[in-house]
Amino acid sequence: MGKYFSDVVEQAIEDLYYCCDNDKAKKAAASLQRAVEEQDDGDACYFLACCFFGTSYNWIYHPFQENEEAAYRLLGKGISSGSAVAALGALRMNMLTPEYQELMPFSSIRDAWQAVYEKAEAGCYFCQYMIGNTYYYLDVIELEDKRESQFEGEAEWDNWRREQMEKSISWFERAFEGGMGLAGRNLCDYYKKGRGCLIPSDPDKAMEVIQKGAAMGYPECMYALANKLFFNPDKKDEGFFWARRAAQLGYILAWDIVGDGYCLGDVVERNLPYALECYEKSVAYGDDDYAYGRAGEMYFLGLGVPQDYTKAVEYMEKAHAMRGEEDTDTAKLGVCCLLGYGCAQNVERGKKLLEQSDDIRYKNYGLGMMYAQGMGVPKDIAKGVEYLQAAGDYEPAKKELKHYKKGIFGNWKRI
Repeated sequence: MGKYFSDVVEQAIEDLYYCCDNDKAKKAAASLQRAVEEQDDGDACYFLACCFFGTSYNWIYHPFQENEEAAYRLLGKGISSGSAVAALGALRMNMLTPEYQELMPFSSIRDAWQAVYEKAEAGCYFCQYMIGNTYYYLDVIELEDKRESQFEGEAEWDNWRREQMEKSISWFERAFEGGMGLAGRNLCDYYKKGRGCLIPSDPDKAMEVIQKGAAMGYPECMYALANKLFFNPDKKDEGFFWARRAAQLGYILAWDIVGDGYCLGDVVERNLPYALECYEKSVAYGDDDYAYGRAGEMYFLGLGVPQDYTKAVEYMEKAHAMRGEEDTDTAKLGVCCLLGYGCAQNVERGKKLLEQSDDIRYKNYGLGMMYAQGMGVPKDIAKGVEYLQAAGDYEPAKKELKHYKKGIFGNWKRI
């Protein structure tokens, strides 16, 4: 038997929460499943349920599919089996229904909290994180059955809630220093976001947490630090270092920064094929509009890869769909729609995308082609030439301008 839980559960906690290794996480979940089925381990039920609750209870690139129904069922089984962490976890997840409360072998949820508290005091990092959460999210209001009407006024009620939230800091710090990454995430949020009028934000303290987490090896903190430093010209090299480390440890979004470094060539030797490879690592994960946009641009321009308008349109369309109608990085997609590059020609949509873009070079090229050739607007060669000239050194614009010259009366004409 482990110090705080069964041997199976303690190893699972180690592999699920004190590292970011998906292979270990999958094996841990399988072990928990066996403990649930063969040993009726209530704590195993809770930790397996957490696997199905998405990134709020796991690192962001964990290998599990969300399944609220399965998680809810496991919580109930864990509570009925006498698991204090399952009962307290259900409270935090807003799932401690009256039916579940009847299943508890505890006289109250406060008794379950006390059982977890004792493990936290004894040194269990996960339980320290759980106790910190009861203060940070003010679950303590329900645990202690507090009401605003019990206080002399609003100020006293606010003071009490503030004091409770402040208690979370020491618990999160202990858990984080012990290896509980999610505690660091919540501690960072505490300082970065604050909590309305109760807790002011403190960005400097948040950055201290991020720096500490990066040094401790947490990919999430490495990426946050990289994102802060890479866009500071004086600290770009350091930002790139942390981004590459985070990416190598599986933090997919960090490949965007690594890709930018190799695409721009200002922190490492420029390598366009590898830059595209970096963006496509993030594209493969499926929900990063920046990576889709950057990869689409490289296919559009033929950077590091043969020019491929079909692939460019595919990627740019996905980026646009993620960003929504407020997207302003639409000029290159607009050019493709206007001219039928890599897609069926759609002049009306091309015009709309060009007009809403803030990308001047490609916007001017597209509008220049539109007016010079009368696509979707009355033909106006002079206006078209003006736009094409404003596209600067963009080669297709320069090439198109060679087809126009002024006549003896100063009118532009196509030759």
